[in-house]
Amino acid sequence: MASAEEIKKILMENPSIIADVLIARPEIIYQALAKLTPWQNLATKSDVEALRKDVESVKANVETLRKEVEEIKDKMATKEDLAKLEKRLMTIITGIGARWGIMSEDAYRQGVAELLKDAGFEVRRELLYDKEGYVFGEPSEVEIDMVVKDGKVIMVEIMTAYRRADTNVIVRKREFYEKVKNVKVDSVIAVAAYVEDKNPERILARAQSLGIKVVLPTELNQP
Repeated sequence: MASAEEIKKILMENPSIIADVLIARPEIIYQALAKLTPWQNLATKSDVEALRKDVESVKANVETLRKEVEEIKDKMATKEDLAKLEKRLMTIITGIGARWGIMSEDAYRQGVAELLKDAGFEVRRELLYDKEGYVFGEPSEVEIDMVVKDGKVIMVEIMTAYRRADTNVIVRKREFYEKVKNVKVDSVIAVAAYVEDKNPERILARAQSLGIKVVLPTELNQP
């Protein structure tokens, strides 16, 4: 029988034999490691598998959380968004009533006049005859609502819908009133339920550039 030294010499000279043995008996490596490291610190095959499953679970949870955060970000509305939505809804709701006759022009005008009165503005209607047809292009009576407050002369136009053509009419009304009454109109306010135009922002901007302040429903309710 070969001695241990002879076997060791054969293995050193033929390392392929060691490789064949380790392939056939892999537990030899684990046993060797156990001599170098306390057994409780060595991971078993089941430990490694459990760790792999835990890692996969964590990855899945992180991905789910990421998707939930993205959904929350997409659905989250800022205070500014909510304020814009509230204003838009108020305008639409009031406008629908005006469009379908739920609220007549006179009823709307009366309601707004009451709101203005509560705010300290007494609206006085004046009926003037335009014999030259300056305002409407032909001789006609012109109704103009006026407010005098703190020495200021304010012209108020109350309508259910503010349309593109209204701007020019209001400007001519102001000029006509100033000429007939020989007074200076300090400001012009147009109160409307909604702006009837596909580009309401443009209509409002033009009105403002000509000295007309268009007030919509939500602005009447602001403190």
